[in-house]
Amino acid sequence: MNDSGAKRTVGAAIAVVAALALMTGCGSDSGDGTAGGAERASGAPQGDEAASSGPAAKPLSASALERAALTNGEVKGLEVQKMTDKEVSEGGAATTGKAACRPLAGLMGTEYDPAPKASVHRAYATDLTKAKVGGAGLIRISSYGPGEAERTVKDLREAVTACRGGFPAEDGSGEKADVTKVTPLDAPEAGDEAVAFSLHDAGKEKAVIKFTVVRTGPQVTVFFGVNIADPAKSEIPAALVDAQVAKVEKATRGAAS
Repeated sequence: MNDSGAKRTVGAAIAVVAALALMTGCGSDSGDGTAGGAERASGAPQGDEAASSGPAAKPLSASALERAALTNGEVKGLEVQKMTDKEVSEGGAATTGKAACRPLAGLMGTEYDPAPKASVHRAYATDLTKAKVGGAGLIRISSYGPGEAERTVKDLREAVTACRGGFPAEDGSGEKADVTKVTPLDAPEAGDEAVAFSLHDAGKEKAVIKFTVVRTGPQVTVFFGVNIADPAKSEIPAALVDAQVAKVEKATRGAAS
């Protein structure tokens, strides 16, 4: 596929990504987003404290995050394209009345609790042909203040446990955007800690949206993947996770030196 064809196809993938934001929760409403007493899921750090990239690990600036983000051609078989905050947050902010599930509802937008210092976004698409897009998804890389990256992963891990039975939600226009169930998944051995899970959409598409969240020091990288044509094939390519986390780790080490 030539460059112009690839850009058009990834553009279609971005449209899919934006539409899915309405299903899974775009943005977040107020509240502390925590759920107490939850059992740690796969990928949790060993012991009471998460592993650390070192005491000198620093949050990356927006420009450093841009340099750490994947570019097209770095992962074989995937097309990668930069996304703006506007594209990511298009459609408004979804809300849920179930406080324990707000960390999950907040994943797809540009408003988070705690708020990151800076974020960059990438869309990716797999199995591209002129006729279709196979899988599609998003990558968000964010830097956080002291303790906030750890809290972000902790809140998500607890929400996965508390919200396995699903949760009601509304999209930015007030339409129903319910999640029928949340399924914990095996998290990769990546970064300082990681958590993985899937959200099952209650809409007619019955989409299954898979998430992997990896913390590297004060940086958090969020991946999501979906396949609208065949929900059973929704995935986040392992090569994508490996390549992106490696770049974030390198940038984090560089910021500490």
